[in-house]
Amino acid sequence: MTKPPMTVAQKIWIAVRFVIFGVGGFLAVFIGGVSLMSSFDSPSPDFLQPVLSVALTFVGGLMMMFGGGVWGRWAYCWVVFSLPVAGVTMMVVDRYLPGWDRYVPLGKFLGVLVFGAPMVVSYVVVRGYYRRQDARAHAAHEAQIPSVAAPKESE
Repeated sequence: MTKPPMTVAQKIWIAVRFVIFGVGGFLAVFIGGVSLMSSFDSPSPDFLQPVLSVALTFVGGLMMMFGGGVWGRWAYCWVVFSLPVAGVTMMVVDRYLPGWDRYVPLGKFLGVLVFGAPMVVSYVVVRGYYRRQDARAHAAHEAQIPSVAAPKESE
């Protein structure tokens, strides 16, 4: 089962959708996440309020999913929101457990792992999940298609 080739208009729409919604959504998630992290660090009236930060992060995540062409595959929410969740978790731990990094031998490298690992791990898990879902759907589709055999003669 092959897809028909895409037209130029479809390719342009994919590029425009990615730039506007994908990149715009990433910026919204980044700004919302940083604002949310800063509200745990030292609340400032110059930055967004935490409720607005959460809303901006959520809308930005949905924009990223649409821009990336994974709309409707809601498990990708884990990938999109893993970075802000990891950042907020790190800020909460840093605020309520001051000096925790003195006891960790990895130091700054741990911070990179805390931010990067959840996104990579969640992407691998979600990608595997959808591969299995697609394989099941393909197998179910194949089972519904009658085999091409010689027609039986009626008596």
